[in-house]
Amino acid sequence: MTPGNRRNRFLGGGPQGKQDFLFWMFLGSLGLMAVGLVYILQSGQGRETWLVVSGTLPFYILASLILVGGILLWFTSDNFSGMELILFVFIAMPCSYVTLALASLWFTELGQVVIWNSQVQEMAWKEAWVERANDEEDSDTRHGPEYNIRTKADETISTTRDVWIAFVQRNGGQRRVNSQRITAFNAEELGSDSDRDGIPETHSITWDGREDSAIPTSTEHVEANYMQAADTSLKVQGVKQNYVDFLVEYPRVTSGKYGNIDFDRVIEQKTKVGGNFHQLVDRQLDKALQTLGSQKQCNIVVYVVGTENVGFFQALREHWQEGKKNDICVCIGYTQEKIRWCQVMTYTDHALFVENLERDVRHLATLENMGNALVKVILKNINAPDAAGYLRKPMADFEFLASDVSIPWYTQMFSFLWACVWLSWTVIICVRD
Repeated sequence: MTPGNRRNRFLGGGPQGKQDFLFWMFLGSLGLMAVGLVYILQSGQGRETWLVVSGTLPFYILASLILVGGILLWFTSDNFSGMELILFVFIAMPCSYVTLALASLWFTELGQVVIWNSQVQEMAWKEAWVERANDEEDSDTRHGPEYNIRTKADETISTTRDVWIAFVQRNGGQRRVNSQRITAFNAEELGSDSDRDGIPETHSITWDGREDSAIPTSTEHVEANYMQAADTSLKVQGVKQNYVDFLVEYPRVTSGKYGNIDFDRVIEQKTKVGGNFHQLVDRQLDKALQTLGSQKQCNIVVYVVGTENVGFFQALREHWQEGKKNDICVCIGYTQEKIRWCQVMTYTDHALFVENLERDVRHLATLENMGNALVKVILKNINAPDAAGYLRKPMADFEFLASDVSIPWYTQMFSFLWACVWLSWTVIICVRD
């Protein structure tokens, strides 16, 4: 094979420079690697995952095995040129990092689901549409309708047609819908196409700025937490078995009338506060966190438990693994309609904030008909000036624990196989004749 043919074979994508199926699969694998890297960087987990991955043996084992395999291919295959080996190395090293970083975030305790709080900025509907094929041999591509919520924190949440209709009804019907072409929102069917012109019709509802029309959002994000994943003596261990009946799992985001954005931030376990305490506190905290969630990078949970034993708080710390890194968890021991104790679980160096909040909650004496008062106490202390207010402790302060994070052998094996699948198309492109 001449040098010119080799160049056409690789850069062109196949024999005689034709971009064939294998070449597109090769580009697709590179695209997936790039998407994984962008996800890690945009989620703000690049530094955390790099410190964990680069400081552990699995990264070097994975990279070495892949590189040794590439060198062996270079020696054994006449079609695997030196330039292609260099290309393989430049692809293999980022691939090793991306696979281990994603596997660590998604399949080990390093990745922690945290709650971000904001409010709806826009609800958009893109109708189903048909993308016309350029080649007569190809068929048209049909795209289904898309419904997405965009929050003020610049998050995109995929949702459904029913949610779109709920937003339209809440915002006063069709006259508030901004469209490229005005159509009745209920005239389209889920499987229908716009007008088959290859241009999808889009419609949106934008929040009008009125407080009474604002819709709070809570969304889940995976972020790295050294404290959760590290083998360290800093963790509380061995106490939760004494309080099993009082413990519940950490709440998750659920779906409601306005989409998958609901988070119940009030827990009542083995006790019940009278009146509409639960709904009132949950609603008022949701309302405050529409802006406070971004300003203070915090999430608030109120845990009311029916025990006078303050030892439960240590059991909760163990069960929730110290809580989420942006949590302010106000834990209240409550029996016979009296507040027996209050402890706050949060990542902060502002000890005065914790002490003041615990003291002010205890001074309420009872929670009966005190929902508004409790919310005011929590928000007052969060917004207090200087060291009396809340300041989230950055995960960078726990970087000394990165070397204590271990990656299980099965996660290492999965990462190796995952990387091999990603790189297989690069190998095929490089060695084929």
